[in-house]
Amino acid sequence: MATVVALLALCLPIVTFSYIGFCLASPWGVCLRCRPGGKNRTCRACDGTGMRPRLGWQLYVYARRLYRDGTH
Repeated sequence: MATVVALLALCLPIVTFSYIGFCLASPWGVCLRCRPGGKNRTCRACDGTGMRPRLGWQLYVYARRLYRDGTH
């Protein structure tokens, strides 16, 4: 059991930093609501572009905005 916990403790930061790097390199992902048909002009989630920001990028922008608003 201790081996499993140690392996999880080692893998969690690697996966987290990999996802952060992935979001910084490619902040836009395919819209999940439009995916089967591509660009849907009536989609409110992506405004018909077929692309929307990834969750990690949205969290980064939110945290950056909180920091900026709190320091100014």
